[in-house]
Amino acid sequence: MRQTKWAISPIAAVATITVAMLSGCVATPASVSESAEPGASATALDPALRAQLETALDEGFAASGVPGVIVGIWIPGEDEWVSARGVADVDTGEPMGRGNQQKIGSITKTIVGTVMLQVIGEPELDVGLDDTLDRWYPEFPEASNITVRMLLNHSSGIGESGRPQVDRICSDPQAIPTPDELIALGAATPRADFAPGEGFEYANTNYFLLGGILEQVTGTDLATLIQDRITEPFGMDRSRFAPDGQVTAPLTHGYSLFCPELGEPVDTVDWSNGESWAGGAMVSTLDDLHAWGQALGEGAGVTPELQAARYADVAAVPGQAGGGYGLGAGVEFDVDTGCITSVSHAGAEPGYGTNLAYYPETGAVFAMLGNGDGGTGTAVLEVPKALAPLLGPVLKGSPAADACAAPWG
Repeated sequence: MRQTKWAISPIAAVATITVAMLSGCVATPASVSESAEPGASATALDPALRAQLETALDEGFAASGVPGVIVGIWIPGEDEWVSARGVADVDTGEPMGRGNQQKIGSITKTIVGTVMLQVIGEPELDVGLDDTLDRWYPEFPEASNITVRMLLNHSSGIGESGRPQVDRICSDPQAIPTPDELIALGAATPRADFAPGEGFEYANTNYFLLGGILEQVTGTDLATLIQDRITEPFGMDRSRFAPDGQVTAPLTHGYSLFCPELGEPVDTVDWSNGESWAGGAMVSTLDDLHAWGQALGEGAGVTPELQAARYADVAAVPGQAGGGYGLGAGVEFDVDTGCITSVSHAGAEPGYGTNLAYYPETGAVFAMLGNGDGGTGTAVLEVPKALAPLLGPVLKGSPAADACAAPWG
């Protein structure tokens, strides 16, 4: 049976970079590469490393089988490396471009989680990490035992609908369920086999509930909250909370194998993000992801106390040593020093895969966008896997236990 994106942890570590992509497809068109000239205040990235990265990207892209991918790294004091392979549109042969907008899936959770932490930090808005769900959704299973904190780090035990969610999308790709409908579906999904707060089960419903709580507490719709608190203040001009799934040109088409009855692959550029809502409905670009990675690393308007909680309240992810899921993001620790070495999240919508990571020790940002899912959600993992041996030491740095960098700068 095919595995789906909803059955794969979006924060799975890959080799030494701790970046996971959930995408893949079948075509391997001609490559296109682009990189920026070093700025006046930047040091040129080592030419030998740049050449090695280009070769590794060639190898990872070929192994992935996706139609297109674009990758960027930004290291303070050095010029960027941005490189693309393949096409954004298999019919026209248009190459991948850094200005192209596409769906970014569960990276949305880092944004919704940040908005929730911002709101919690504002005394005039009545919500706290340890408030229980029954304040807003009293009929939801275990509502009196599930806290906002548990929703943020997926330790609530709420079950993920997985294949049924994919089936709903395949049967009506343009459907946009209401948030209440999504929450009701989550309530009807069997729970994980642990009590609230005592395990980890990645489930979009956690974030559907957070979105609903935010709207009730603030009296403002989630799209407006995200625009006013995230995309506008952090200069993310090509990013939008988009349950309708619509992207604007220049854009990247997505190619999915999740729904074989619709054709293999099927172009998903016009599909809605309705099933993902607060768990994955953002659209964005490479440069906007860079801006968001920097903002996330610097705190993004969250109080220092709550930012510390973001990375301290980590739910352990089975099979992932040295890290887990914090309050809205994956967190990796150096096992020897205990220092945080990366804050990351991957995302996928049918036909698309993305990844974003911030590295506290160096202040570096890694972003990656691809336009296939491969039917398993794992094909594009070949790209970071190929880059990891080169980028891991460069991005993570060498943390010292007595001088750990704060994950907010």
